[in-house]
Amino acid sequence: MTAGPEPTRLMGKPSLSGLLRKDMIGALVRYRVMTFIVGSALIVLVLVGVPLQVWGHFDLVAKVEGTIHGYLYLVYLFTAADLARRAHWRLGRILAVVLSGFVPFLAFIVEHRVYQQMRAEWAADGTDLTGVGPARTADPVS
Repeated sequence: MTAGPEPTRLMGKPSLSGLLRKDMIGALVRYRVMTFIVGSALIVLVLVGVPLQVWGHFDLVAKVEGTIHGYLYLVYLFTAADLARRAHWRLGRILAVVLSGFVPFLAFIVEHRVYQQMRAEWAADGTDLTGVGPARTADPVS
């Protein structure tokens, strides 16, 4: 049984090699990973920590998770700033990314929109979205 060619990954899909890249694709991967981490931490804080603090009178979870989320949010802001600088984002997109770290579930929605918009921008620029070679055009130049 022979295996076919290895499937190509789209640029910006989280992977260890993507995290270590020093270009815009690496910045996008780092931003996406931090979005998932910070968004998940915020959900745990709001759905577990705060109810335990308010109704269970047990504030340890909220204190610990709140501190963890706060430090992770700073790392998230640095990764978002790195991506915004490389991609020349406008103020509206930057504000949406910054505010998405405060509202549960919003981080996932904003991240998805940012990723889709960047993929559309790369496609419009003719960038190869598999990251394995130069973009190919419909008209080969002879």
